[in-house]
Amino acid sequence: MSAKDGSVLRKNETLEKSISKWSYLIGLIVICFSIFSQYIIGDLGAIAQIIVVYGIPVITVSLLWGKSIIRRANNHVFSAIKFGLGMFGAFMDLAIIVTVVILIALLALDPASIDLLNRPNPLLQIPPEAAWTMVLVSFLVVGPVEEYLFRGFVFGGMLAIFKNRHWLVLAFASSVLFAAVHLYYGLVYGVASLVLFTNLVAFGMAMAVTYYLSGGNLIIPTLIHGAYDATGFLTVAISVETGIFLREVMLGICTVVAIGLFVQTVLQRRRVQIQKMQLKFCIYCGQRMPVDALYCPNCGRKQEWNMQ
Repeated sequence: MSAKDGSVLRKNETLEKSISKWSYLIGLIVICFSIFSQYIIGDLGAIAQIIVVYGIPVITVSLLWGKSIIRRANNHVFSAIKFGLGMFGAFMDLAIIVTVVILIALLALDPASIDLLNRPNPLLQIPPEAAWTMVLVSFLVVGPVEEYLFRGFVFGGMLAIFKNRHWLVLAFASSVLFAAVHLYYGLVYGVASLVLFTNLVAFGMAMAVTYYLSGGNLIIPTLIHGAYDATGFLTVAISVETGIFLREVMLGICTVVAIGLFVQTVLQRRRVQIQKMQLKFCIYCGQRMPVDALYCPNCGRKQEWNMQ
């Protein structure tokens, strides 16, 4: 995998109006306050909650930097598909490994905490009819809005402001913030929520890397986000087995793509190494020249050793 594709984003950031630090700070405050308000105010009702949690941040971000985010949203779709599927597979597989380590640590330090994971997910305590609605909401609202806010604004804004920082550091920072706003997991599962937060950070990293390497594409991360959330609600709409199976199929497909990207990267690097090994230099002037050339294109002298 090369960051060459992602250089498009860096270039675009210098060509268009960047976001000021104050505007970015205002956007962050509005996003965090709006999302955390649901834990402070309590049940607002479905419509009011969507307006407060998603509507207000979207309007604010759109006024502050919306044009720049939307302008890049459909960049390099093919690269976004490739990196989106591959990064999802790679980071979620990594999350599984980290999760196993966390579970082993919890078993050793506090075995009773594992039982906390048996608590029901509050988001899934809904009737099947409502779960079908949430499947649509996942694709039409949750996926688009959260990617717009956290990849487009939070991560994209970091890239525009902190140009001297490595983009992977910024991707991780934005992913931690993305996980942090899912505070209800911590409230429900306690210390065992480390497992869930690990998955959230991994998911955020997968989408952030996709966003960067595709030059700011949000369409593919939105679809992946929607599909991932939808499989959770399908455990209620259809059955637990169906939802889990579909999520495993999704992860399996993405893992295959991730392996393909890894193999492709290894082969490309190997090809570059071979090409470097095949480079030839003029024995007289030292100029680089084609491997099969008999005469130096710089000084014109015949390479006598080729006649041996």
